[in-house]
Formats: sequence, structure tokens, C-alpha cells
Amino acid sequence: MRLTSSFALAACCLMAPAAAAQTFVFVGTDGLSAEAQFTLINPTTLQVRLKNTSTGVPSGFDSADQLLTGISWDFGAPGSNPGDVNITGGSVVIGPTSQSVNFDTGSYGPGTDVGGEFGWSNTNGTGLLQNFISTVSANATMFGGPNLDGPASLDGPQPGMISSAFSMPLGGQGAIQDEIIATLTLDQALADTSFLSLNTVRVEFGSDAAFITVPTPGGVALLGLGGLLAARRRR
Repeated sequence: MRLTSSFALAACCLMAPAAAAQTFVFVGTDGLSAEAQFTLINPTTLQVRLKNTSTGVPSGFDSADQLLTGISWDFGAPGSNPGDVNITGGSVVIGPTSQSVNFDTGSYGPGTDVGGEFGWSNTNGTGLLQNFISTVSANATMFGGPNLDGPASLDGPQPGMISSAFSMPLGGQGAIQDEIIATLTLDQALADTSFLSLNTVRVEFGSDAAFITVPTPGGVALLGLGGLLAARRRR
């Protein structure tokens, strides 16, 4: 990985009432972009929809770096704190208008269980925040489900998400075009999704290739704009 510079971006948070879905739109100046939607299905079930909406990639990015591999946030104050809500498991499926690309075992459409390709964690991974879902193995526990795109262990950045509007050659990697839906089981009840307006939300492209971050309290609540896309070395 030859990337050493940083790139500016605008990250917009579209805030909805606490009981409804909250949607975050991440827009990078060099073509990378993503959308994430959080919905509290019931007090102990959180749904996260994650979609790659990129129209290009920064100069120097390779095929692996175009893949949207994860999203992270913090249920409580930044870091690990007693009493914080934790993820205990759940499921991941391909989005309703999406499909697999280059999977080892075949082609798969909307609703396919891809929990064997994604993991969850309550311990921050390299560059990720405390609570996250990702295709990358650092500190992650696999959701479980069929192994559709080998190896059997988590092997991020594949099969992260490519954009339906733009993609580079995959170089043999598997991918999902362009959305997944994760349904997360929590260890204690949430009244609403207000934690999202208190802390940063971050998406990851590649394996530490780039992060796009929604700013913390004032930026989200007052401006809804700002953030940083930082190029990093690959794991």
C-alpha cells in the first residue's frame, strides 16, 4: 500500500426521530461514499444496513481498497465502560437489490445469509471504534452461517461491498454489490438510537486502507458536516 496522504470529505448525518431509522451519508471528495441506516427493531435488536455508493476511488487505491468492509460506532461513552450495551450475535444477509460477485461457491441474490463472511465485536479493531461489524478478522467473532466465499475464516477485505455505480477489477476477490443488512442481538435493552448522536460513526474501506468518520457531538447535532478520510497502511 503506497498511500500516505489524507483526503478531505463531507459526511452528512440525516437525523430522524429517535424511534425511527437514522441514516448516515458519507461522501468523500475522491469518489468514495457510503450510506448506513440504523433501525431499532425492538429494544434488544438493532438493524444496520450498509451500502457502498462510491463513484470512484482516490488515486493509488487498488482493487481491494474499493471494498466497503465495515462500520463501527460506540454504544456508550468512547471506549469500553462498565454497563455499556454489547452485541452478542445476529445475522447478515445480502440487501434486497444486491447480489454476490465472484463468490467461490456460486452466485447469490437478495436475502442470502452471508454471516459466514462477516464478524461482530465489542472490542475496537485496528482503526475501528468499540462496536462494529466487518469482514476483517481483527477482534471479530464470526456471525456464523455458510462459507460461501473461502476461506472458512474471516478474510477481509473480501467479500466487502463494491458500488453498483463504479467498480475496479476485483482481481479474483469476492464481493457484494452493493448492500448488506445486519440484524444484531444486544445484551440489554435500548430505549432508542440516541447513542448515534453522541458518538462518532465510522466506515472502513479495504483493510485499514481508508476510514470515513462522522464527527462527534457538535458536528453531528449542529452541522451534520465534516469528518476525515485518512489513508492508512493495510493490515
